[in-house]
Amino acid sequence: MADHQQHCIVALVDDDARVRESLKHLLYSAGIETRSFRSAEEALQPGELDSVCCLITDVRMPGMDGCELHRRVAAILPALPVIFVTAHPDNQVRDHALTQGAFAFLYKPVDGEEFLGAVNAAMKWSRGKAIDKLPGKAHLGGSQDVDC
Repeated sequence: MADHQQHCIVALVDDDARVRESLKHLLYSAGIETRSFRSAEEALQPGELDSVCCLITDVRMPGMDGCELHRRVAAILPALPVIFVTAHPDNQVRDHALTQGAFAFLYKPVDGEEFLGAVNAAMKWSRGKAIDKLPGKAHLGGSQDVDC
């Protein structure tokens, strides 16, 4: 397995322990390694997002919300795909998040297939970006699929 595939970890940020554990188990059942956090502040600690290829975050959380987390992550890791998961349907927040570059915006309770589909697509996209950055690799183009 190529090195860029071995270290692909999905970061999961949600203040609700039950949701965090449920999504973590769903990802685990699909063979996806996760690193979970109770808050955006915890996720932003130095080194916590190393080797992360996708970030999943709740929107409404105490302290820093998911939108601010997305803004801060985009500033330091602009190629990291971010998936929002929220229990509060709000078209304005959804549209703003997607306009700001969110990879997907899903509603709780999540549909397992839809959720895993979005995560797998984000991981594939992220791996394609990693391949683009490998020494000696030509740019593959934004619309071309990368077979991992």
